[in-house]
Amino acid sequence: MREFMPEVGADLPPGERPMVAVVRAVPGHEEQLAAAIATLTTAVRGEPGCREFRPFRNVANPGVFYLYEIYDDTEAFRVHLATGHVAHFFTELAQHSTSDAGALVQLVEVAPALPGVR
Repeated sequence: MREFMPEVGADLPPGERPMVAVVRAVPGHEEQLAAAIATLTTAVRGEPGCREFRPFRNVANPGVFYLYEIYDDTEAFRVHLATGHVAHFFTELAQHSTSDAGALVQLVEVAPALPGVR
């Protein structure tokens, strides 16, 4: 059985928590997965610790989606993972994607942003 809950290590750097998930649809399930991502996006953007949540679709391969996420910190990401809408999304992933928890990649910024610049 695939595991969808990512490991959130204690070794993540402090401060904002950026990440990207690459989610691949089961062939023929592209639109169902797109709809599940759209529903998730609306809910996640309302979370107090979410700074940014932007879903993208690969133009050349419309069955591949990229979820770009930034949370205030690691704790905000842990709170995000415990929400009902994430649990529901994991049930959608089980039906409509070939991805698992390994789809999520934690990021660290190479050069810090300049004050006032995003």
